[in-house]
Amino acid sequence: MTALVWLHEDALRHDHPVYTAAGEDVISCFFWDEDYLQKMDYGFKRLVFIYETLCELPVTIIHDSTVEGLIRLAENQSCETIYIPATPNPLLQEIIVELEHRLLVVIVEDTPFVSLTKDLDMKRFFRYWNKAKKLAMQPSDS
Repeated sequence: MTALVWLHEDALRHDHPVYTAAGEDVISCFFWDEDYLQKMDYGFKRLVFIYETLCELPVTIIHDSTVEGLIRLAENQSCETIYIPATPNPLLQEIIVELEHRLLVVIVEDTPFVSLTKDLDMKRFFRYWNKAKKLAMQPSDS
């Protein structure tokens, strides 16, 4: 059975664990949803970055509403399950909740960039980065 992977901008890489979870027979898609992108208030450079990254991935870019487009695609391709990378983005989480009412959804967690044990001040990126970069730049043990 074919699995459907909805790739969103929080998981733009070819080795994301969502692909392993979905198996070998996969349809991977990204929805260029104008309403969602406007709500996110992304600037031109961010949109270009997302698009250029997508062009390097094995993913079909679909210009449509995310929820309705995913439901149609799942029905047309006889996909019973949609695999979605986990995200902290509240707007993407709202979309996922809508999808869960209509499709079988599997959320796939990613490997953390770094594992930090202390509570962090997340109000500014550089406060986080100053603590995380020491761990992020170390060679992995694997």
